[in-house]
Amino acid sequence: MKPVLLLLSAVALLAASSSPACQAAKAPIVQDSANHHYYAIKFNDLDATSPLELAQHLGVQYVGQVGELSQYHLFSYPKTIHEKRSDPSATSFNSTLTTDGHHQDIVLRRYEELKQSKLFHRQLMTRKRSLSKRDNVATTALSETSVADDWHPLGPIHKQILRKRTKRTIAIEPRDEHIHGEQQPADGVAGHFHIVDPGFQYQWHLHNTLQPGYDINVTGVWEQNITGKGAIVAIIDDGLDANSEDLAVNFYAKGSHDFNDNTDIPLPRLDDDNHGTRCAGEIASARNDLCGVGVAWDAKVAGIRILSGEITDVQEAEALNYNFEETQIYSCSWGPTDDGQAMDGPRGLLLDAFINGVNNGRQGKGSIFVFATGNGGRNGDNCNFDGYTNSRYTVSIGAITRTNQHPVYSEACSAQLGVTYSSGDNSWIYTCDVGKRNCFANHSGTSAAAPIAAAVYALVLEVRPDLNWRDIQYLTVHTSLPIDENDSDWSETSVGRLFNHKYGYGSLDAYSMVEYAKTWVSVGPQVTFESPVIKVDGDIPSGDDDRSGQTGTIGLPSVYEVTEAALKGAKFGTLEHVTVTVNIKHQYRGEVEVELRSPDNIVSKLAVTRPADDSTDGFVDWTFMSVKHWEENPIGRWTLTVFDRTNPNMTGTFVDWKLGLHGEIENGHDKTTIPAPLPPPPQPTTSAAMPEQTLAPGKGADESEQGGNQIKIEISPFIYVMFAGMFVAIGAALFLMHRQRTNPRSMFGSGLRDDEEAGQRGGLLGRRGDYEFDELPTHDLGDSEDSDEDEDVHGDSRRIVFDRSNLGVEPEAEAKMKESKSLGQHQRGASSPLSSGEEIERESSFEVAGVEDDDEDDDDEDDDDFADHPGGSASKVKSDSWDEFSSLVKTKEGKQARR
Repeated sequence: MKPVLLLLSAVALLAASSSPACQAAKAPIVQDSANHHYYAIKFNDLDATSPLELAQHLGVQYVGQVGELSQYHLFSYPKTIHEKRSDPSATSFNSTLTTDGHHQDIVLRRYEELKQSKLFHRQLMTRKRSLSKRDNVATTALSETSVADDWHPLGPIHKQILRKRTKRTIAIEPRDEHIHGEQQPADGVAGHFHIVDPGFQYQWHLHNTLQPGYDINVTGVWEQNITGKGAIVAIIDDGLDANSEDLAVNFYAKGSHDFNDNTDIPLPRLDDDNHGTRCAGEIASARNDLCGVGVAWDAKVAGIRILSGEITDVQEAEALNYNFEETQIYSCSWGPTDDGQAMDGPRGLLLDAFINGVNNGRQGKGSIFVFATGNGGRNGDNCNFDGYTNSRYTVSIGAITRTNQHPVYSEACSAQLGVTYSSGDNSWIYTCDVGKRNCFANHSGTSAAAPIAAAVYALVLEVRPDLNWRDIQYLTVHTSLPIDENDSDWSETSVGRLFNHKYGYGSLDAYSMVEYAKTWVSVGPQVTFESPVIKVDGDIPSGDDDRSGQTGTIGLPSVYEVTEAALKGAKFGTLEHVTVTVNIKHQYRGEVEVELRSPDNIVSKLAVTRPADDSTDGFVDWTFMSVKHWEENPIGRWTLTVFDRTNPNMTGTFVDWKLGLHGEIENGHDKTTIPAPLPPPPQPTTSAAMPEQTLAPGKGADESEQGGNQIKIEISPFIYVMFAGMFVAIGAALFLMHRQRTNPRSMFGSGLRDDEEAGQRGGLLGRRGDYEFDELPTHDLGDSEDSDEDEDVHGDSRRIVFDRSNLGVEPEAEAKMKESKSLGQHQRGASSPLSSGEEIERESSFEVAGVEDDDEDDDDEDDDDFADHPGGSASKVKSDSWDEFSSLVKTKEGKQARR
């Protein structure tokens, strides 16, 4: 049975390894920042040089690849005793004093010297050209100048600095299992969906009976049994309480990790580690007897803990791409400080992590990053000064109150796609909290808005898991509903949509978005057209405008014209994102305003005044972004104007800028295949007159009578593979067992060590030296042409000795074989080159001696050992037969000795 067990084990291992669930996420790098300095280096070409080779040149230790970023690798250098004891903010002892009196890190200095080394560069160039020639398949030879002289395989180096990211929450309140929210009139919706959660009556953002229509309009989606099944959302935050009864059933451990404490399960550990659990509850709180329900109560939620302490950019990059082949959505309610002064965002390593996510996440469909715009509105902050929320790779979501008003804390900007509900007007979001059965009634800020948007996208992906990351942005643009129509900032775009810097394209509508997604045709790849750097080098006007009599009203404009030929050269199709990268010097950065005017006269406010921002650093290669020009015709004159309207005594210079147009490739989106319909009218969510039964997706009223309430069960293809493997394994096992029973010698008669017991374990009755003792049926082996007759032979048997010692063909045997062949006769007892046998006797039956259970002999180990030998009490071979066999062997050996 040993081969059978091995085969079954192999089949099981193969089936398990083929399961997607068994492919673990890439293990993060554990950093010991207390004892080591860390450096992340980008390799432009790993064929020219390797991380191990570079580590030898720099005298550092190679740690490993950074997450899913194949071009980035991490190195470490030990800290001195003084560095370990000193304040981390103090000057590093791992540095050298430069000629200008500044301290320079020794590893950074070595790296720059190595990059500037002509000898090292020449070696790498030679190696690169050699590899290029070897790999070139073109008919023409590769010239020596095909590799540019300024090419270098080593990119930038980033020394890792610990820093803390900021949660976008407003306050921390007590939590309790029986905590109450805001009461509102009850109707039949909870009963219709079998919701018994006591807190559902407080979840006005899901179903608002006090202000009908002022919710995310999700009940029409639930009515179709769309509840987030199959969707996976990761909460990048301060942990997730997997022990909460509201989250345990939907907790996705494989996509979870704790980067603060380097553990797999990101459980909250600090007093204020409640933010991530509350956000997760908004998405996937289960239907039970506790708190409320999530927007997508059947979606899976993972926790990625990074906000409970300081982390490095390497750890953040690993978090942004963690398990990104399966995790679909990353909900991020954090960012730089919302104080109206900070201007920060992802660059280098972190920017490449976002790019890697949208290019390679979800098997190429792209990770969906949802970011809260920020709570700095009271401080005059703007989300275009946050590099996370103004990135074209993220979906930026702001907040509105339950009366569809703009809360004072929510930041506005031209990069904001949409808004959804959160705190304001003395209302909050009701959700679960840290603890086995704890609830929370005061979740607030844009932190509470972003998870709701992520949950709506989870509903969309249940229906259309094939949609890419930009499809989600298109759906947001096309289906969001304008609110607070009297706000003065609403303006119509050239394609007929309304946009507001406070609200983006409006409030998210779950029903409209899901319905729109059903027939949406995915867009093609995104391409980019970039202008050259446009030099300005002009002083920003800050004096009086003679025409208007006001200060700084004319600003300093600069124009760039986009031609049709230029876009054709870039194969540019439909405009999506517009970016502007600027260099502006100013004595008080918060006074600077920047506006972009499109060829269709649509104005995006890229930068507004921020009174608290007194920085003198200005804008250094800072990139603003606008979604206000979505699907606009980009051909024509684009005008960027910089204003300084506040204080004439603080002046500045507009140095240069660069325009970036990003959109779908030409003919990438075939709109004629499946035309996207107009969004359907919002479904009423406040009526108590609900349908008597839920229709299964895709069924009409007639079909529902015969089982419309049945839930459609989709079986994973892996299940079929697993069952097929089981049937194959069972069939193979039965076949091997049959072969072992009918012809044991063919399976186990070789490959064992040469001792007496080996014959028994190999299927024989005995073996001594080169002789084997076995029984054979009465008929001649191989004589019968009918296999069925062979199987039904009489039980008579004979014993025979096989001689395996003489594998060569002796002359006499060879002559006998030739003589037999010439006579056309087959002699059973004739010698063969492989074996010779002598019959011992025939018996009508072949007894098998039983094993006697005699406890009195247990003390005698020799007797026990002998019992297992042929002829012993536990042997299949009777003693008299074994003695006869031994005598025959001795006789044959004696004959051979006399020869």
